[in-house]
Amino acid sequence: MIGLALVAAVGCTPLARPEIPPLLRQPRMSTDSVVVDVFLVRFPWGDPEINGPVWQDIDEQSFAADSRRILLANGFRPGVLLGQMPDALVARLDLADSQALPGEIAQQKIDELANQPTVLRGHFQLRDGARKEFSLGPAREKLNVLLRDASGDVSGKTYDRVQLLLAATAHLLADGRVRLELAPKITHGDYRQGWLADGQGILRMNPGPQSRAFDDLKLEAVLSPGHALVLSAIPSQPGSLGGSFFTDACGNQELLLIRLSQTQHDGAFDREANLAIE
Repeated sequence: MIGLALVAAVGCTPLARPEIPPLLRQPRMSTDSVVVDVFLVRFPWGDPEINGPVWQDIDEQSFAADSRRILLANGFRPGVLLGQMPDALVARLDLADSQALPGEIAQQKIDELANQPTVLRGHFQLRDGARKEFSLGPAREKLNVLLRDASGDVSGKTYDRVQLLLAATAHLLADGRVRLELAPKITHGDYRQGWLADGQGILRMNPGPQSRAFDDLKLEAVLSPGHALVLSAIPSQPGSLGGSFFTDACGNQELLLIRLSQTQHDGAFDREANLAIE
């Protein structure tokens, strides 16, 4: 009864809340990392809208001439989106028929891919200088690779049990921008026990399939928050390496968009940055 009497006496008088510091701090992004939004858009091969008007708003001249030339020769179409996203692309990205990029995308079957969403999207954190690999579809039993080098010479090789990957590396710059590197890579063959030399020349066990990195086709772009790196295939070169990378198992063409969403790096607070006074 004493407890009830106290409640009646107090009534609905609001009680002062004690100032208690939160037990858990709000999570913060590491100062040596950036956040990117990744979109993989599927559309019919050679779609005139996506391969035409959309690219009028994408800068295709943002790369070194030699780098762009060899990428185009191998069927890759790169660009940088500096402003607003083209309306046609926004319409594709805003479709309700979309879902997050699954970690097991490489294990999906062809009949599952036929019913998968038009847009796959992901939100990823990249550490400065660290490498992150994005899988482009399920493994393929066989892939014929025709590669054209800088001098125009063509070489070919056939790989079995191939997984297509794009390796992304972000480098934070002193002025707050980010240099994003993107390189094609494949893994192939059976799982095996292998060895890999680290940066100090020490051999370490590296189990897994064999890999081939196409370093000559590495793409570099300097981005500010809101800018995006765009990469797709050239429809007139369906049998090229770029055509293989950006064709899904159902014969659809794909377009990859990596948008720099957020960075905690600020050059104004970088003690090692050389700040010029104008």
